[in-house]
Amino acid sequence: MNDPDRIILVYNAESGVFNTVHSWLHKAFSGECGDCQLCHFTYGLTGMRRPWRELIESLPCPAVFLYRADFQKTYPDFETTFPAILAEYTGQLKHLVSADELAELENLTELVEFTSDRIYGTDVESLMEKESGD
Repeated sequence: MNDPDRIILVYNAESGVFNTVHSWLHKAFSGECGDCQLCHFTYGLTGMRRPWRELIESLPCPAVFLYRADFQKTYPDFETTFPAILAEYTGQLKHLVSADELAELENLTELVEFTSDRIYGTDVESLMEKESGD
């Protein structure tokens, strides 16, 4: 499979300073990220969690982070539920991880492995074994 032109991560949240502060406070006091499983797994109170950041930095293409409304403005004809992780190939979007799949995952480790498998066609452990064998 060819590498995507970019990976699009869409959060089930609203943009803006007020919404960001509200989300942070909600997470700080309840430990929850509202309706966004992607946010719940990938962000702590101090920012992006290391395993997720390392995956994002290792991607074979740029990653774009969008809030729900921004995604809908940019891609008005693409129907999806949120949150979602998508790959863009020459203007065409493909689901890497759907909202339903995110809901089935238990933790960040599972998300990293599942997403890696979708992007690279293998899991993280296999990639590490392959790299250490070179």
